[in-house]
Amino acid sequence: MNPVICDNSCRQQGFTLLEVLVAVLILSLAYVAVLQNFSQSGANIFRLEKGRASDLRESMDFEQQLRGGDLGGAVLVLGQKFVLKKISSKDGQLETVRLEKR
Repeated sequence: MNPVICDNSCRQQGFTLLEVLVAVLILSLAYVAVLQNFSQSGANIFRLEKGRASDLRESMDFEQQLRGGDLGGAVLVLGQKFVLKKISSKDGQLETVRLEKR
């Protein structure tokens, strides 16, 4: 029987420790990037929801103000039978017009 002659390529049957360490390092960096992205997205969603809730509250307060009694407001058009007034919310972010009978 003839002995089988093996060169270096025949003896290598797996990954070296260095290759495994490099692969683990690359995967861990990708994992950290994904986790950081999720964390930042969660913080942004929380901030947007908080802002949306305050905007809704302000809108509802403004609507209650409009349903209330006499509103001051700047007169835009003064007619014989009607007055068109510009009405702003307390903080000045919301504005509308109101047509009132004279």
